[in-house]
Amino acid sequence: MTRLEFHELAGEKRARELAGLVDRLYRDGRRVVIWVADPGRLRILDDYLWTFEKLAFVPHAIWVDGGQVDEAVVLAAEPVAGHGADTLVVGDGLPPGEWIATFDEVHDLIPPGDAGDRRREFWQGWHDEFGGGESGG
Repeated sequence: MTRLEFHELAGEKRARELAGLVDRLYRDGRRVVIWVADPGRLRILDDYLWTFEKLAFVPHAIWVDGGQVDEAVVLAAEPVAGHGADTLVVGDGLPPGEWIATFDEVHDLIPPGDAGDRRREFWQGWHDEFGGGESGG
């Protein structure tokens, strides 16, 4: 069963929070896919993960055309398989539900207000359809 973890954002900006979360997951030895539906944002996040702290970075790769990557952290704009990731971090947009269910753990950063309410509604519907695990956060 997939475990959902929600992280409440103080505002609409998510890059800093996302980078910190991915850094913690990486340091815990997790294999992570970061879902970024928008290719432009994917490139921005790619750069940001190398520079978000002066003395730290998250080694990662961009998943291109379903090729093979060895890095523990990958950014993807399409559902991917074969990486061995057990953790999905939702960077923006919402990925396909059936693909989400292939992960042991999913983290989503929930913005305040109506946008956050819509994301919670998506996750409730996903949980009802795919039988995901308990949510936390």
